[in-house]
Amino acid sequence: MRGAGAAFTGWAVVAALQSLVAASDLLALPPPALASSALYDDALFASAAVRGPLIVGVLALVAAWICLSASRLPAAGAALALALLAGVQPALSGHASGASQHALLLPTTTVHAASALIWTGMTAAVWLAVGSAHAPSAASWLAQRRVSTAAAALVVVSGVGNGAAQLSSPDDLISTRYGQMILVKAAMMALALVLGLTLAARLARAGGTGRGPLVLRAGAETAALIATMGVGAVLALSAPPRRPVPLPTAGERAAGFAFPPAPSWHEVVVELRPDALFLAVCLLLASLYASGLIRLHRRGDRWPPGRSISWFGGVAMLAWLTNFGISQYANVAAGFHMIQHMVLTMLVPILLVLGAPATLALRALSPSTTPRWGAREWVVSFLASRPLQVLTNPAVVLVLYFAGLYGLYLTSAFATLMSSHAGHVFMQAHFVVSGFLFYWILIGVDPRPRPLPYLYRFMIMVIASALHGFFAVVIMMSGAPLAPEWFGLVRPPWIDDLLTDTVNGGQAAWAMGEFPLAVVAITLAVQWARQEDRAARRADRRALQTGDVDRRLYNAYLSDLSTGRRRGPGRPAAGAKHEGPVKEGPETPMTP
Repeated sequence: MRGAGAAFTGWAVVAALQSLVAASDLLALPPPALASSALYDDALFASAAVRGPLIVGVLALVAAWICLSASRLPAAGAALALALLAGVQPALSGHASGASQHALLLPTTTVHAASALIWTGMTAAVWLAVGSAHAPSAASWLAQRRVSTAAAALVVVSGVGNGAAQLSSPDDLISTRYGQMILVKAAMMALALVLGLTLAARLARAGGTGRGPLVLRAGAETAALIATMGVGAVLALSAPPRRPVPLPTAGERAAGFAFPPAPSWHEVVVELRPDALFLAVCLLLASLYASGLIRLHRRGDRWPPGRSISWFGGVAMLAWLTNFGISQYANVAAGFHMIQHMVLTMLVPILLVLGAPATLALRALSPSTTPRWGAREWVVSFLASRPLQVLTNPAVVLVLYFAGLYGLYLTSAFATLMSSHAGHVFMQAHFVVSGFLFYWILIGVDPRPRPLPYLYRFMIMVIASALHGFFAVVIMMSGAPLAPEWFGLVRPPWIDDLLTDTVNGGQAAWAMGEFPLAVVAITLAVQWARQEDRAARRADRRALQTGDVDRRLYNAYLSDLSTGRRRGPGRPAAGAKHEGPVKEGPETPMTP
């Protein structure tokens, strides 16, 4: 962790210098003069090439602080997550973000960059083993081989998908330099993958020891990685053969697609508009839940079918909102956007929360039989972690939940996020995650760090209902269109008036907010009644086991109070004259 902290610190310094050099190149000023003036701030807000490295530097600096101040395994996981986020940031602000196929290129480029980072890290782990005085265990080598193989496979798959999106036809693989470089890179990555697996098997047969096999494997993987990255750099500088059809209007170019036709049932509900990222997320959520159900079924355990229906219904709703026609209409029309937002932040999280995914994971996963953590140990650690305690605090949850309403739509943040695909993805992810946290503390079945009494839950629901209704009224009565700098730019011809479209969005927010909150209120009432019923049954069983001694003792206590034979400290018996304070001591024993 100390070594990683030092590496992160160096990364932050290099990223800050890169940002300064990019601003110097943009403004044609030497870096010393730029650093001593206010022009750097202007370049920071004007150019992604200046802003991107600085974001990377901040993420690396936070990761360095985590590594240097903590030594537990969850802290290492948090630092790794920040490292991956910093590593893929150039892909989020690079050419893919502005391409017409950004819905496909951004996810594949992000996966490609993250997988390459993990693969490189696994190779670096072999070099660390070379210089270490302690030989890694066989389990460590097995884990390294699995992670390295999975990362290399993802690099190959995402690279092929990314390259295929830039080709006009399969013939371009042979007839163009870009296609030829794709074939060369794919062949080199496949060769590196096979070489790594072969050397890993040889190392496993040698028992994971021996300096010679370690150096051979580390050197071979490093050479393959350097050659592959070199080919990737040449490929990034080559012009792709695919020439996207130019969009005729500035609004369509800003949106990244041609305006959809006037809304119809088929265009909004049925027409497929796939988004690679959310489609992959939905498939992953469905497959993980299904694998847990299969494990329980094989073990002979039962799982409530209502929870399965709720989970798969939520995943299907998420897939529809992000991969069908409504996703495009939500980008260009405030009314459709508000419908998408309400369903993403209310209905989808309710269904996912009632699916109880953490409970299913705890029941389906087996505890690790080795000192190494398994998947179940990670789930248990996450559910009891300090960050989750903070995130499930009711005050924090309310702030996060309503930041997606008041902090987004009543400021310029909405138009800023809508202007880029990465910002749009972040906004939709925030809707789902904040909604999941909100409904988890209200009606969640899964265990959480601090369960709330049901009375507090009802109070939070009433507050949320009032704030939600007030937001809808503000949108409807504002007298100005929502985010005119965005919806005025991407305005399709079938929208006659932006203000009318905004009012329709406010009405949709008002109408669609009532039904989910009613579902939550009914669910809360049912859960509260069931809890009281379970408590009553437990009391009845305890009474049967103890001969109802608690009730008999309580009745005797009430009888003593009525006759005055039992008195509290400092209180005279019934009928006694008060002659001063009653002394407590051995002569007046206190009854417990």
